[in-house]
Amino acid sequence: MKDKSMRIRTTFIVASLCAAGLAACGADRVAAPVGFEQQRQKRLWVTYRSFNRELERTGQFGAMGVTNRCIFAANTINAFGKPYCEYPPIWKGIGEYDWAAFDAQVEDVLKVSPDARLMCMIDLNTPYWATHRFWLDSFTDVTHAACDAVWVSETKRWMLDFIDYAESRWGDRIGAYILSGGGTSEWYEYDRGRTSANKDAAWVKWCRAKGLDYGASVPPRPSLAKAAFEDLVYDPATEPEKIEYWKFHNSLPAGALLGFAKAARAAIPRSKELGAFFGYFFVSDTRQTSFGHLDYERVLASPDIDFFVAPGNYSDRAIGGCSGSQLVDGTALRHGKRFLHEIDYGPHDDEFWGKGCWKTLDDDLAGNTREAAFAMARNANYWWFDMWGGFYRNPVVRERIAALKKIQDELPDAPSVAQVLIVADPESIYYLNERNPSERAFGQAMRNALAKTGATYDTCSFGDLGAIDLSPYRLVILNSTLLITPEREKLLKEKVLTEGRTVVWTYAPGLIDGRLLDAKRVEQFAGVPYGTPGVSVTEMPGGWRAVYAHDYTLYTREKLAEIETLAGVHRYVDRCLPVFAKENFLGIHTAEGGEMDVHLPKRAARVKDLLTGETVATNAVTFKAAFASPDTRLFKLEYTSPCDNGNK
Repeated sequence: MKDKSMRIRTTFIVASLCAAGLAACGADRVAAPVGFEQQRQKRLWVTYRSFNRELERTGQFGAMGVTNRCIFAANTINAFGKPYCEYPPIWKGIGEYDWAAFDAQVEDVLKVSPDARLMCMIDLNTPYWATHRFWLDSFTDVTHAACDAVWVSETKRWMLDFIDYAESRWGDRIGAYILSGGGTSEWYEYDRGRTSANKDAAWVKWCRAKGLDYGASVPPRPSLAKAAFEDLVYDPATEPEKIEYWKFHNSLPAGALLGFAKAARAAIPRSKELGAFFGYFFVSDTRQTSFGHLDYERVLASPDIDFFVAPGNYSDRAIGGCSGSQLVDGTALRHGKRFLHEIDYGPHDDEFWGKGCWKTLDDDLAGNTREAAFAMARNANYWWFDMWGGFYRNPVVRERIAALKKIQDELPDAPSVAQVLIVADPESIYYLNERNPSERAFGQAMRNALAKTGATYDTCSFGDLGAIDLSPYRLVILNSTLLITPEREKLLKEKVLTEGRTVVWTYAPGLIDGRLLDAKRVEQFAGVPYGTPGVSVTEMPGGWRAVYAHDYTLYTREKLAEIETLAGVHRYVDRCLPVFAKENFLGIHTAEGGEMDVHLPKRAARVKDLLTGETVATNAVTFKAAFASPDTRLFKLEYTSPCDNGNK
């Protein structure tokens, strides 16, 4: 491949390739990312999960080849008022356990799926009896619980006792543990700034350690719900306590999880993996600041945790939608971690989940295939989450899942080929008043539009920019970057704002320099003054291009597709719809059928339909493909060398 811009992308800087490898792959080929080899060495978990027993379905999935089964050693009630587990609680009191309840759960699984390999979720939330003992409920108030030494120590004791028993009795069957706590067992917070004696005391301690004095209690919620700049952005000169509070608030779930993970890692054999729900930046609702996950970079870097779990986004699930994870998977990749994509989409005839999302059996097939395609394109774990049962009762749906599992088994891990990068910036989110509806501009809303442009994209965090190779990216989306300190500005000029690249900004890039808020600073990054109407495109000194819109809703998928074309980004199809791609794989999802031209980033020796086994093109850089309405088609891209197929 002679065009340097079309090189297979790397996300992260790696050690040099050997001379033989260069000869086999071509001298201009870019290596796989740092963390990629560590990632592919970890187990790929394709799993069945349900809150309920669902033994018949467990056996059916096992017969389909999905022998990984997630079980939940739960003691608590979920957000819908139902027990998370149909078996009796295990943790009965301080140092008191009903191991028979856990044994029964495992034994039932093994009766119907004798080859089952277990992923075991450990419930770290307070059981009902413990809410009275500790005078708190970690399910609804995890930041408050994290400040309570008694809760932390007794919960850690339960966790270690559980691991000890599970390993001694069922260790040969358990391949992974998942630490679950906080809101819906996903480590998030409901309180939106509410205080408590525990939290006030921890806040004072936090401030003293930093030489700050913001009073004896956290800022009151009415104060947090107001901001000096357009009621959206806190001013660091006049409202520093609000910014500091959200940093403190988000540190608490992260710190608690890291403490539990360190203790669990010491108790679990290294051959077994440890996971957790965390890293949600692209959250589906309007509480990004208070959600409690903004300190995710520290957690994703932990040597004690092997993978992270997150559901597909809840705001764009309908057919034709983009799927996508709520976590920043590129940051996990940097640290050699897989993530696990939770597929919890109910079928069209499901009483709880499916209505309003998928309408027909064809929707079920296209939708489930889309979810698997997203995971495959990102070398991710995933599980079919049967919630309260009945999601996969249709044999046609199960047949499709069995086919997808076979495809997954035969498809090697491979690097991304994205030329678009969306950068999450949690440090800027601390400055946001999440009560303002415009808060959506900085998270999932932009990502959802970007995901439906006919191109593929990567994610990373601002904190990754100094460590990653940005040369493959023609378009960088910095929609959440309000904070540009002198140090950040230097990094941006060295790595991002470089010749030939297009950079997309939203609302007020550089509004804050760390000490002051000044809207006049926006122009030096956006190329036009703050608040300029419409979508502006400015050729900047240094040869890069700035695209700016004050109103994020102007960045529709159609507009972003135009920007991608302007930037020279490869688009697989000319329509604005989701695609999922890596070096050896392409998935295309559409609500509307018909024939379309599919454009590959380089010539393929063979293009194979992974669901039918049909060869659809040979020696092709463009091919025609017919789609049903709706449809998700999966293609394997085969080239002429092992390296080109994503293999070593």
